[in-house]
Amino acid sequence: MEGVAVDAVNKRVYWAVTEITKGMSDAKGDIQMDENPCGAVFMGQFDDQFNVTSVAPVVIGGPYDKDNKDNACNVDAIASPDNLFVDGRGRLWIGEDTDYHHNESLWVWDGKALSRFASLPEGAESTGLRITDNGILFSNVQHPADTNTAPFNQSTIGVVNGFKADSDFKPVPVPTGEAMKTMTVASGTYQVLGRTGDMIPGETAAVTFGQIDTADGKILNQCINPDGNVYLPIAADGSEGYLYTNWECAPGGVSTLHIKQDKDGQWAVVKGGQVDFSSVEGTENNCNSSRTPWNTALTSEEYPGDTPVTWDGNWSPVIDKFKAHLGKDANPYNYGYIVEMTPAGGEKDGINTVVKKHYAMGRFSHEMAEIMPDQKTAYFGDDGTDRILYKFVADKAGDLSAGTLYAAKIKQDGKTTFNIDWIKLGSGNDADIAKAITELMPKG
Repeated sequence: MEGVAVDAVNKRVYWAVTEITKGMSDAKGDIQMDENPCGAVFMGQFDDQFNVTSVAPVVIGGPYDKDNKDNACNVDAIASPDNLFVDGRGRLWIGEDTDYHHNESLWVWDGKALSRFASLPEGAESTGLRITDNGILFSNVQHPADTNTAPFNQSTIGVVNGFKADSDFKPVPVPTGEAMKTMTVASGTYQVLGRTGDMIPGETAAVTFGQIDTADGKILNQCINPDGNVYLPIAADGSEGYLYTNWECAPGGVSTLHIKQDKDGQWAVVKGGQVDFSSVEGTENNCNSSRTPWNTALTSEEYPGDTPVTWDGNWSPVIDKFKAHLGKDANPYNYGYIVEMTPAGGEKDGINTVVKKHYAMGRFSHEMAEIMPDQKTAYFGDDGTDRILYKFVADKAGDLSAGTLYAAKIKQDGKTTFNIDWIKLGSGNDADIAKAITELMPKG
């Protein structure tokens, strides 16, 4: 389970399921679907209490052809859906993260048909899909091939100018020739706001996009994986605000840009910076993201070591990096959470950010959390193999620091519909769980 999107008008929640394989198609357990490596997007209706009781696939990838080395999944359908967002017309935007299309696409589904809005350069994953209330479309290019046409030989953070995301457009074709090495959009123009390795404008020190430092200020890693974007407007027309971008590495990070649009529609970076996560012991694999109804940003920590038994695969390879990043031993139980970011203003032109890890929302491989319009209920993507569909309900609207976590128990109805009973796992608050995490710090 990757991205999650909410359609508040039509009372729908969407989940991107990268592939229907393994535990979903092994003829064992409560889920028994036909195998489809190309994946699908599932949809559930929610009631007046924002509760989803059944889900079923509505956009299906494939068919799959294992002998087609360039495009094992049909090029006119989705493959390995990841990023999701619903625009002002209720259309679903779908970004890919796949090895089954030679060039990945950014799609729009209007409830009946798919249209390709963008074709990405070779080797690149479509990330950072974000549509503002005013129809501004942000989208990133993650880890493209270094043989692509500049600027797309490096990862980019970007925005589409001259196009509103609820407008019609003529779909782009499957790219050929030189078009395979660049970013092609169906309407408007793609403006690069930053690239991996470029200097972040306005930083007092020489800091680059994707740079992860040691505790004493040396470069630990140059991350090439810009992932989720969140844009927090500070102007009523959306023409000025703060853009947070996740960098999916371990340790991870988030860059932030104060950006402003001019009368010609171009964006300028007023100032930039990096979010300081030292107060929460850093972050790991910052993946997808979301905006809360109260205009803060949520970043998510992916792939934590689940238990000491599995730490050899997840935690052990990054122990030394985290120690260098923090300047002390890191606690593996301190990663795998949703982290809220609130612009704090101050001497950095609003770039300062207050951060808070929401331990009460559960520790697992967070792709992202999507907060429902009641400002209490959250649905998650849990990125991994044979994972769990979770739901969180906060005790108070607009406050994610305390609440109850639920897991979905599935009862399959027919070939594709999953009916859901929600099992209460437990209730808690950030302060108590933070204390327990400190006490659980492994010795040695």
